[in-house]
Amino acid sequence: MKIGEAQKLYRQQLSFLRGQKNDYVKQQKENREKMEQGVTFTFSEAYLEREKELQEKIDELSGQIKNNEKTLDDLIDQEVGIFNSIASKQQADAMKEYGEEMAKCMEIARRISRGDHVPAQDEKKLMDFNMEIYQMAKEMAAMNMEGEHKEWESLWGDEEEKEYEDPFEASQNAETNVEMPEEMEAAASVETPAES
Repeated sequence: MKIGEAQKLYRQQLSFLRGQKNDYVKQQKENREKMEQGVTFTFSEAYLEREKELQEKIDELSGQIKNNEKTLDDLIDQEVGIFNSIASKQQADAMKEYGEEMAKCMEIARRISRGDHVPAQDEKKLMDFNMEIYQMAKEMAAMNMEGEHKEWESLWGDEEEKEYEDPFEASQNAETNVEMPEEMEAAASVETPAES
C-alpha cells in the first residue's frame, strides 16, 4: 500500500471512530442526565448497566483511536523521512553541479586572462557566473596581448536540463508495510461478494 493511500484510509477511519465515540459520549451524557433527574430512579440498575456498557464502548473506541493515531504518526514519519532523503539528495546534486560550474568558470577566467581565445558561450557563462571575475580576466588579457594564444573548445557540451522527481509526490507514492485499518478490512471483506 502506498503511504498516501494509507494516510487517507487512516484519516477516514479516525474520523469514523471519533464520530462513534462522540455518539457514545452523547448517549452517556443523556443517560447520566436521566439518572440525575430522578426520572429513572426505579430503573437505576438498568441505567447503571447502560452506563457501564457505554463506558466500555468509549474506552474501546479510545484505544482504537489511539492505535490509529500512532499508525498515522508512523506513516507521517515515513513520508517525511522519504521526502527529506530525496530533497537532500537533490540538494547535494545541486551543490555538486554548482561546484563543477564554478571550476569551469574559473578555468575560463584563467584562459581569458592568459590571452587565450574561448568560445563566446563560455565567456557568457563566466559573465553570468561573476561579472567581476570576467572583467578582471579581460583586463589581464589586455596585458598579455603578446605571444601565442591558444584556441580553446567549450568546456560545456550540449547541456541537458536535469529533471528531478517531486519529493512530495515520491514520498506519497512510496510503498509502506502498514496494512489497511482492521475495521476497514473487515468492512471491505463484508462488502466484497464471495466468488462462486
